[in-house]
Amino acid sequence: MGLLLYQFFSLILIIVLFTVPIVVAILLIKHLGKSKPSIEADAETYLIEKIIDLERRIQELENQLSISLEEE
Repeated sequence: MGLLLYQFFSLILIIVLFTVPIVVAILLIKHLGKSKPSIEADAETYLIEKIIDLERRIQELENQLSISLEEE
């Protein structure tokens, strides 16, 4: 009887030890998968703002160049 009980608890322990890392990995993948799009959206917004700022600065430089060429 004792041997049967020992085998049963060993089987339960093995099942738990194999199941826990799989569950943790699945939860981590789901968590990391959800947070990534918001980071990409923030990065995309930041890049768009920088592009608009650079376009504005280029326009200002072109205006300054055209004014200096007109004065010559």
